Amino acid sequence: MDNPTINKKKLNPAPSIIGILAGKGGVGKSTITAELALALNKEGYKVGVLDADIYGPSIRHLLPEKELPRAKGEKVIPADCNGIAVISSAYFPEGRGPTGVRAPIANQIIAQFIEEVEWGPLDFLLVDFPPGTGDVQITLTQRLFFNGAIIVTTPETLSLLDVRKSMEMCLQMGVPLLGVLENMSYCVLPGNETRHYLFGKGGGKSLSEEFDVPLLAEIPIDQGLNQSDIEKTSTPLFEKLGKTIVYKVNEEKGCKIKRVDRYHFSIEWLDGIKSLYQFSDVQGMCPCIECTMKKEKCAVDVEGIEIHPIGNYGVQFNFSKGCSKGIYPFSYLRRLDR
Repeated sequence: MDNPTINKKKLNPAPSIIGILAGKGGVGKSTITAELALALNKEGYKVGVLDADIYGPSIRHLLPEKELPRAKGEKVIPADCNGIAVISSAYFPEGRGPTGVRAPIANQIIAQFIEEVEWGPLDFLLVDFPPGTGDVQITLTQRLFFNGAIIVTTPETLSLLDVRKSMEMCLQMGVPLLGVLENMSYCVLPGNETRHYLFGKGGGKSLSEEFDVPLLAEIPIDQGLNQSDIEKTSTPLFEKLGKTIVYKVNEEKGCKIKRVDRYHFSIEWLDGIKSLYQFSDVQGMCPCIECTMKKEKCAVDVEGIEIHPIGNYGVQFNFSKGCSKGIYPFSYLRRLDR
């Protein structure tokens, strides 16, 4: 099998890059990012956080720094936040309150963060996306090799409508969906274990079922999670979430894929299980946006001309006929074999 040339415009500053996205603001996306960074750091992983929310950076508020960013030649050393490396427009005077920044300037700032920050050795880079699906979000997915995305939502119907666009963008850009995280799911009053669902119930679950991805967690309303000294409010729930994310990211790695013959290929998974696939079946389940919206009969006798690795999370096939646009995350291929 011939390996293709990986898109040189994409960078990989960490072995595992995870995007945290939301369809709209105010759902706790940045808080989730900070809590997940703390949980991974507590497990001994070297973690970096890229605050890409240019129009409303809040990571600095959630993860107070011990050392500010500093220049090192033409590079920038990120802030040190108790062992977590952080870069954000909030650290720079010209980046404070940039509500009037046009998209090209915002994209330029993001490009500088991607290309000019010297992160040092990292295990995980968490990217706190701005809400929505604009130019900055597309730039991020085009310039970084994401191992997966966590979708943050709330139970409200409007939040679900908006977040679908973010999930569809990830699929279109070839970013695997690690799962849905429903924030502000319920509250528990002191001295009472009864859950009160203030904003409805089951929205995150229905969304995860719609896109066939896991519901990672239902996070309760906790006033402490909004405080600046968030490290004191870290909970076992986020520690469990961190372990889940590590498992799911590793699930995307360590796969050995090979072409068996012109009609079949196989994958040997990290747990030792081997799966055999027919190119016709896989082509018929193409995950690209165009194919997911069509309901056409699958082509038969499809041959696999080439198998192209995409980062370390998936592959793209060049089929003899039918669509070859889809990017297949390993997690998606694993589900097809079940």
